[in-house]
Amino acid sequence: MAETLVVGIGDPMRGDDGLGPAVVERLRLLPANVCLETHWGEGAGLMALWRGWERVILVDAMTSGIEAGTLRWFDAERLPAPGLFPHSTHRFGLAEALAMSQVLGELPAGIAVLGIEGRCFLPGAGLSPEAAAAVEPACEQILRRVQ
Repeated sequence: MAETLVVGIGDPMRGDDGLGPAVVERLRLLPANVCLETHWGEGAGLMALWRGWERVILVDAMTSGIEAGTLRWFDAERLPAPGLFPHSTHRFGLAEALAMSQVLGELPAGIAVLGIEGRCFLPGAGLSPEAAAAVEPACEQILRRVQ
């Protein structure tokens, strides 16, 4: 049985917002004892998805102004601030779901967020070259964390 839930967050039809699902699709091809899910990023649904898991890795595109394709980890002690993952189509997205879970005492102790800096979030666009190049290193880092 898988001990870790990995969730790729985002919409593959919105450019680099599809980074989370792209990472999960690549992980499906690799040997790993993890449960893999994709989610569009609505906060209440994310909270329900990670409820009951002790180890959770969330993968999502972020926008912080650093170089596109850069990987950045956040853990339960250093949660991402609202606005860092702004490409959700809802006001209650990843950062808000993490904060709400923490307030409610329902945040998994072993939760980590892998943010991948995006560049292009246009509807109908594919991953930018920088984002696409970050998928394999993201998978490698995730596999190191779960082993």
